[in-house]
Amino acid sequence: MHHDTAASDLSFAPCFRPFYPGDVQGYSNALDSLVYPGELSVQDSNPRMSLEACRLVGGGLAISFASTPLAVRHDTALASTGGMGGTGDVLAMIAVEGEGTIDQGGRCMPFRKGDITFRTTRLPSTCTLTSPGKLVMLRLPSDRFFGIYADLHDRFVPSIAQADSRLAEAARAHMGHVFPGTAQAAPALAYFSEQSLVSLLAATYCESMGESVAEDAADGKRRERDRWQRLVAFIEAHLGDAELSVDAVSKELGISKRLTHRLFEMQRTQYGTYLKVRRLERAKDELQNRRLDHLSVSEIAYRNGFGDASHFSRCFRSQFGTPPGAYRRSPD
Repeated sequence: MHHDTAASDLSFAPCFRPFYPGDVQGYSNALDSLVYPGELSVQDSNPRMSLEACRLVGGGLAISFASTPLAVRHDTALASTGGMGGTGDVLAMIAVEGEGTIDQGGRCMPFRKGDITFRTTRLPSTCTLTSPGKLVMLRLPSDRFFGIYADLHDRFVPSIAQADSRLAEAARAHMGHVFPGTAQAAPALAYFSEQSLVSLLAATYCESMGESVAEDAADGKRRERDRWQRLVAFIEAHLGDAELSVDAVSKELGISKRLTHRLFEMQRTQYGTYLKVRRLERAKDELQNRRLDHLSVSEIAYRNGFGDASHFSRCFRSQFGTPPGAYRRSPD
């Protein structure tokens, strides 16, 4: 397989570009560029494949791949040093149909329909599809996937979320809003839907990592850290929900309200303070984003969980020292 430039020719989500390579080698070359370099071997005398891909608005790629049984051995030694994510991207794979295994870092993860697996492009891996199936993969820069929790990238562990996980169910359901099958004209809808899916996948990863890594019962600090990371990942995915309360967060994650408050106290903050600051920080980023210039300040406030534009403006000025409108108009 050789590395080509197919990824640079893609449209932005949700508009998938179909690939028609014509033979196994053609699909192999396309997967080199879109996923990461490796060796493809088919297990059927008459293999059938289809491939579509698009660029994500916020960074990364989405790949939809259907095939009869096959195996792809990805080898990081074959990767181009100039490619996307030189330090390794996160590859989140949703099994829409079929079953198989992912092997990485000495861990074998059998997957079935509905499961979501997580691996990194900085390590070799093998993906085996043992029955005809369809896989949707999101290749995401690690800083986008982990956000403010960049330390998780350095401690990445390949993991799998079972189909019946509530977070995995939410991620699969939301995938239909990000890739509805028809082109959409509203770039803001594509951006916000996409960002919500990435956050849901990050929350799903945090949950699955807790299940896949053997915990030392004496390591209380690590357990608290993992709970905290799972908690904030869920909050990141729902910053735009104006009704996001401690009750709702605690119930969704299966922990008590008391534990939720204690986790924030350990970070020397409170739930309400943390939530407001994160909403303001995301609103600030969106005010800087030239792709979102068509949105008014009020719309950005509402999309980030503020029910009142005047309240948002006061909070923004208190946090950053300038009103949101003036901040948007200031030179970059």
